[in-house]
Parts: sequence; structure tokens; C-alpha cells
Amino acid sequence: MIRTEASDEERQDDINQCLERSFVSELTRVDTPAFVYLDAVLEANLDEYLSFLTPLGVDLLYSAKPCTLDFVVRACARRTAGIDVSSPGEAQLVREILGGTVPLHFTSPGLSARNWDVVADVADYVNVNSLSMLEWLHANESGPRPRLGLRVNTGHSVAADTRYDPARPGSKLGVPPVLFEEWVSEVSDSFISGLHFHIGCESSTYGATVASLTWLMQVAAPLLAGLEYVNIGGGWLRPSGMDDLDDFCATIGKLRACGVQSIFTEPGTGLIRDAGLLVTRVTDVIDSGVGMVAVVDSHVGHAPETFEYDWAPDLYAPGNEVIAEGGYEYEVVGCTPLAGDIFGRYRFPRPLEIGQPFFFHLLGAYAFARAAPFTGVLLPSLYRITQAGELVAVKDPEFSWYRDLWRTNAIDQA
Repeated sequence: MIRTEASDEERQDDINQCLERSFVSELTRVDTPAFVYLDAVLEANLDEYLSFLTPLGVDLLYSAKPCTLDFVVRACARRTAGIDVSSPGEAQLVREILGGTVPLHFTSPGLSARNWDVVADVADYVNVNSLSMLEWLHANESGPRPRLGLRVNTGHSVAADTRYDPARPGSKLGVPPVLFEEWVSEVSDSFISGLHFHIGCESSTYGATVASLTWLMQVAAPLLAGLEYVNIGGGWLRPSGMDDLDDFCATIGKLRACGVQSIFTEPGTGLIRDAGLLVTRVTDVIDSGVGMVAVVDSHVGHAPETFEYDWAPDLYAPGNEVIAEGGYEYEVVGCTPLAGDIFGRYRFPRPLEIGQPFFFHLLGAYAFARAAPFTGVLLPSLYRITQAGELVAVKDPEFSWYRDLWRTNAIDQA
């Protein structure tokens, strides 16, 4: 059973128990490295978000960019008000997966005159990233079109790392505060149906969202009563782990009192991050001269954020579970020649043996989406644990994908 509104530690315990029941006993038939997604975790996250947002009258969207696997998209589409996408290719894929009945929201700085027709053909809502693109649409688009929103950089943020801060000064994402205020004061025909902002990155507080909405209600007051929607983005984790909940609820009520018809929120990572894990096996144990090293059959290219954030993911090692102190310490590393191919340092109660399975937690978002077959180590296979607890293989690694990546149309010269 996967509990809702559980702490991160309780959630990981629930996941580990599910893995014991449905995965560990099946390891002999599992091709590692592999990603495994747990339907029950995704459904528990949907339950938690909906139980919080529905009484507020806020519509939940799924932002597909962290994980666009078809079964994940379908599961989210069944229980949300739509899917948010961030490129023409992603839009076309999601529309292909879902057909024409599920509302599709498009939000991307990649919108251009060249791809507008493709986007307009599949999207129901398009959040335009800049005033210049909005002006181009106003001047050039006269036929039927999606509902248009304007993305705003509110200037309020809680992101700790500026590389991933969508609201930092100079960000490419949305109209800067000063320019937006000038535009609101000058515009006579706004040409838009909504406003959008997205300011978070794995945030655990609604404080910056409250500040953003308060600012928006002040500077955009002339527009709000005529808008169909405001999209307040995502970037925060599960509601049970969030601070400033009461302030958030009160501010949503104030926004609704301004006359806005619909309020959307579009978490992606928060819905899928803990629903996916990377499964590996130890293939070698090395004495480096200054410590012990455990090599696994994966690499950090399968989990790029472990390298980019210098982040050691929580590790579940069945039968030899990680401990905080004492025991035997190992640097767990990937199987490529990259010296920095390191997952982290972990301690175990007993020495590691070749074949020991590892499950790296919290890799449901962005890992499979950005995984790379560096040095020919193929992309991981893909497994799914259904609500009934059945382990299902849904995708095998293919050499053809790696081969075609490097094969060109060039004619060999003698």
C-alpha cells in the first residue's frame, strides 16, 4: 500500500515494500540497468494533489516534460484537467497518445513563426513567452487559434540554484516584471485569454507563489476580470510537504474573487518523481588503494541530475540495506570511462558482492527523459509495476537506437 500525505521517509518505505513483493523476487528475469515505474505511487500522488486542489477550485494539469511515457500520460489524463507540453514534438506525441479529447496546454520559449501552425493544430491553450511573439501573433494570425495566454516572470522565486531558477533576473522565461507592468498600463486590447507564471523548482514552500499572485492581482487588476484563466505553474513537491498552505489557500480565494474563471496548476516532477527508480546490479568490486569502489551496470548518463546537482540519490539495497554509520563504505560508480561517473558514497552492514541489486530512488522525473547511451551503454530497459502488483516489461534496450544515432547519410569515400 502506498500512503498519501506520508513523509518522504514513509513513502520510500512503502515503495521498498512494494519492490520486495513485486520486483526483487523477479530479478532473475530483469535486464538491468532498468527503470521501474510504480502505478500505485503515481495514483497516490494524484490522490494527494486532487484532495488538496479540488476544494480550492484549482484544476490540476500534468506537465509532461519530466516523463512522457505513454502509460504515465494516459494515467494522468484520466484524472486531470489536461496535459501541459513544452515543444511541438512533445505536443504532437501527447496528442497522438491521447487523441483529441484531452485539453492540451503548450508553454515554451521555443514557439516561433516557423512552428506556430503545428502548435496551433494540436494545442488548446498556448502560453506565449514574450511580448514580441504576442505582437507577431496579433499581426499575422487571423484564423481560428488556441486560447492565448502570456507568460510572466513575476520576479519571485525560491530556487536555490540559479541555473534552474525560472524567475531569476534576466531569465528567458516570461515577460519581466517591469515590462509587464508597462504593457498592462498601455494595452487597450490584450488579445489574451489568460496569464501564466512558473517560478518554482522542487520547491517546498508556496511563499513565492503567494507573493507572485499578490503582485499579479495588483499590477494586472484591469485584466483579471476579463480573463478565462490564470495558470500558476508548478515546481513544488507534494502538498503534504509544503509550507505556507494556509496563505496559499487564502490567496487563491482572492484571485477567484477577481473574476478569473479557471485557475490551473501544472506540477510534473511532484507527480512522478518518486514513482520511478533506476535499478542496477553490482558488476565489480575494486580496492582503489584509498577505499572500496562498487561498479554498477549503469552510469550517470542514465540519471543526469545526479551528476549535474552533485546529488547522491537514496539507495535501496535488498538484503544489505544502507546504513548511516559504521559498516563498509563504498563509492558507487558507473561502468563508463568517465572519471566523474559517480553516484555517491554509501555504507552497508556487510561487504558488497557482485550481483547485488541497487534501486536508486526519486528518478521518475527527467532521468528517463534525458538518459543517454554514453559509450554505447544502451538505454535502460523499462518495467512497470501495475496497481495489482504485477511486474510488466514494457520496453527493451535496442542497439539499433544507438547505431542510428551515429550513422549518417554520408557516402564513404574510397
